[in-house]
Amino acid sequence: MERYWQIEKINLKYHIPVHVLVCVLMLLVSPLLMGVANLEAQDTAKVLEMYVALIGIVLLPPVFLPEQDHDIRDLIGTKYMNSSVVYLMRILGNVLLLALLLGLYIGILAHNRCEFPAGKYFFGTISEMLFMGGMGMFFYGLCDNLVIGYMAPIVYYITAMGSKDQYLKMFYPFSMTGGSYSEKIWMAAGAVILVSAGVWLRCRRRRCLNG
Repeated sequence: MERYWQIEKINLKYHIPVHVLVCVLMLLVSPLLMGVANLEAQDTAKVLEMYVALIGIVLLPPVFLPEQDHDIRDLIGTKYMNSSVVYLMRILGNVLLLALLLGLYIGILAHNRCEFPAGKYFFGTISEMLFMGGMGMFFYGLCDNLVIGYMAPIVYYITAMGSKDQYLKMFYPFSMTGGSYSEKIWMAAGAVILVSAGVWLRCRRRRCLNG
């Protein structure tokens, strides 16, 4: 257990503080961009789906970023712990941070007398966060390029804004705003697949480089 905690401690200390700060700033700025008080359920869903969920794109794709440093990559390669375990521990830590930030934000919405089903909206929003962040991880693992990892979910988000649910169907990210929740279940399942595929691609790339 100590080994796993060391992975997360290093991640928190060196690799993601800037990303967490960006997420916090995004959430702090939200009252200046949209209303966050006395909202009805539909308007609350709009805030969560169209703005708050974007922090998933900020926090998840960078889990592979430390290995861009060749010294860190070589160090991990000499350890007896499988690199996939290192990635999974970082992912778990970042997901917990996302859940914490979202939980705090939902608490603020409730304090500001917004009316909405808190538990349902929490899981719906976290599903969207993980899906978009998992998409970034997948393309980062596929292309070995963080910029592409960020751009892929942004293109997906823009597509959803422009086409609504015409093309994305069960993976339409703003379904709660329209009163539908089943899409979030599909997105949660898609997130698991995308994250798993991203880790597999990254590990495969490392084996090829080391082989």
